[in-house]
Amino acid sequence: MLIGWLFALRSKNASYVDVLWSYGVGVLGVFYLFYFSDNCEPGRLALFQGLLGVWSIRLGTHLLRRCWGKPEDARYAYLREALGKNANLGLFAFFQIQAFWTVLFASPFLILVQNQAPLGFWDHVGTIIWIIGFVGVSLSDKQLRIFKSNPERTRKEVCDTGLWKYSRHPNYFFEWILWLSYIPLGYQATGWPWLFLIPPVLYLFLTKITG
Repeated sequence: MLIGWLFALRSKNASYVDVLWSYGVGVLGVFYLFYFSDNCEPGRLALFQGLLGVWSIRLGTHLLRRCWGKPEDARYAYLREALGKNANLGLFAFFQIQAFWTVLFASPFLILVQNQAPLGFWDHVGTIIWIIGFVGVSLSDKQLRIFKSNPERTRKEVCDTGLWKYSRHPNYFFEWILWLSYIPLGYQATGWPWLFLIPPVLYLFLTKITG
């Protein structure tokens, strides 16, 4: 995140912090899965690596496409303005907070990798939930991207097509569903009950921080 902060200073665009966070969770999580894999059943290890890798690459690439060559996201432009003359120092603190969130969201894989049991029923349940969440969030993002690319829409129009017809933030909902899958996927792992913190923490993250 230090490099990201330096890039934000140079480019005057802090939007790339979201991209760094997405790729960062994937890289750190995969590192955990490799480094602490002694007690993990090989098939389960491959499953976790695949799920995390696909999630990280999709989200990071989606966010990169969204901010590449574009003006700074309104959230960060507002933050920069609110910080005034302390903007550079404030953004440094903000980027380090994102580093904390990166470590926090990669930490469930420290628990998941402790599962020595062979793949079973709960792994199938978790994988199905993960697929539902992944397809839902991918479709939501695609529908919103198509809506925003329509030259005939006005800036005040709100997307109300596809999944956006039924929810104000279907992408947030399905992202929450995706992460919920790690509870059944971690069943029987050492420290499994800690995974039940994922739903409330992610809800807070999506509704109070990123939103």
